[in-house]
Amino acid sequence: MFYIRNNTKVQQPYRVDAIEKDRRGGQERSLNQQFSQEDPSSHHEKFLKASKKLLQKKTVILISEMMDRQLVTLRDNLSLEEAWEEIKNHKIQYFPIVDVEGKLLGILSEREILREIQGKKQRTLRELTADRTLCAEPHTELSEVIQVFSVHKLEVLPVVDKERKVVGLLTQNELLHTMLKISKLLPS
Repeated sequence: MFYIRNNTKVQQPYRVDAIEKDRRGGQERSLNQQFSQEDPSSHHEKFLKASKKLLQKKTVILISEMMDRQLVTLRDNLSLEEAWEEIKNHKIQYFPIVDVEGKLLGILSEREILREIQGKKQRTLRELTADRTLCAEPHTELSEVIQVFSVHKLEVLPVVDKERKVVGLLTQNELLHTMLKISKLLPS
C-alpha cells in the first residue's frame, strides 16, 4: 500500500511514499487488536466475523481477484460541469482522476462532484482531489486490505499498476461481499 501525492505546487505531483507497517518491537499488531478498538455496529460485526474466519483459514486472496475493473476515469483538467456530463449516465459511484499520461492523481465520488456543482464554484477536478491518495497494487493480499480499510475507514481503494495507472477499484461493499463469500455466509 502506498500514497500517491497530488501536490500541484511542485513540478512532479506523482511522488509515492511507502506506507510504513505498524510495528512494535518487530511484531505487527494483530488484526483482532485493531478491530477491537472500533465501535461495534451490525455492519462492522459482520465484517469482523468474516475476517476472523478468513484469517483462521489462512486463505490468500489477491486484490486483483476482487477489484472492479469497470472504470470511468476523468481527466484532471475537466470542469465540474464537463465531468458531470461524462458521469451522469453511469451507475458507478467513484471516479479516478488521471493526468494526460493516465496516471492517478486522486479519486472523487459522484456525491463530491455534485456537491461542488451545487456550490457553483468554477474549479477543475484536479483542484478537488486530495493531496494524497492511498492506493494498492494488484498483488496486495486481502489480509492487508482488510487492515487498511479498517484503520483508515475507507470507502474505496484505487488499484494501480507499476506505472501508477488505474487498473481497478475496490469498494467497501465489494470487500465485505468477498469476505462473506469466503466465510460461507453467502452462497457462491
